[in-house]
Amino acid sequence: MAELRLQNLGKRFGDHAAVEAVELTVADGEFLALLGPSGCGKTTLLRLIAGFEEPDAGSISIAGREVARPGRQLPPEERRVGLVFQSYALWPHMSVAENVAYPLKVAGLPRAELVRRRDAALATTGLEGFAGRRPADLSGGQRQRVALARCLVMEPPLVLLDEPLANLDVHLRAAMQEEFAGFHDKTGATMVYITHDQAEAMALADRIAVMHQGRLQQVAAPRALYNEPATAMVAGFIGEGSLVEAELLGFEADGRAAVTLWDRRVRLRARPGQAPGPVVASLRPEQLSLTAPDGPDVLPARVRRAVYRGGRVALDLVPEAAPEASLLLLEPEATAPGPGERVGIAIGGGWVIPE
Repeated sequence: MAELRLQNLGKRFGDHAAVEAVELTVADGEFLALLGPSGCGKTTLLRLIAGFEEPDAGSISIAGREVARPGRQLPPEERRVGLVFQSYALWPHMSVAENVAYPLKVAGLPRAELVRRRDAALATTGLEGFAGRRPADLSGGQRQRVALARCLVMEPPLVLLDEPLANLDVHLRAAMQEEFAGFHDKTGATMVYITHDQAEAMALADRIAVMHQGRLQQVAAPRALYNEPATAMVAGFIGEGSLVEAELLGFEADGRAAVTLWDRRVRLRARPGQAPGPVVASLRPEQLSLTAPDGPDVLPARVRRAVYRGGRVALDLVPEAAPEASLLLLEPEATAPGPGERVGIAIGGGWVIPE
């Protein structure tokens, strides 16, 4: 097993900082998902860890051994890192068993040890009955399992996965998520899983690291990331919801924050000790509910748009006190109002972003 440590890691391409000042420790046996929009630097970060790029600043350590810093670069084959990519990269002329055993053959392992490891990897990934088949005779999910078995056969303490499910359809992706979770449970390997799919990251990871413009924005467990985003970027990128400007007045006896939201006073969650003043609040759809438009502590609004989502309707609501704002609320189909209707919004939660 292996702890991964990145210290002040940086990589530039010309004037562009692809990775900048990244500080991250992935614990031994942890499953970390690296999440972010296209171009945020997550693939460059993976290539740095794997040894395909040399850092311009900082250092990388695996299992307590420094493997990279400016001017010193341990090659990929000496890092004991397993790699799984979205392209399966299987030899078409080899059988499943031959593909899986190929890294061991190159490494010159004795025949008995090669067979033992190959068969164990095939069993772990449920491929025992496919050992004699060629990649062309397999489904996309089966090919991905072959790639996973080929990684597993080397018994790497650290596994890097670069969007391994991106080429699969939605139903197969869900099934393969179970495969990766099972793979992690069986091997106990430290895993860094790169994806742009937040549902995938939420389902699999112990923690999620969100990147933007080469920098880490927040590293947290999935629930904490969703409920307590550290920045407006994380709040807007993770899940659905609305970001609204507000005024933090102070904290009440129960620890809730008293906040003025347009012309209403509401109570939201906030980090203790946050200074009063202008803030941005994150309001998730499940924290809002419809009520009569003229009740106390209610935001009157109108429905701008209603989008059917299979049993529920996503409502785009415009508060009367702030025509430039927009709030998202999900309502059961049977009770959802239509565009133009006047409604009231009751706020039952929310989070004051601490930045």
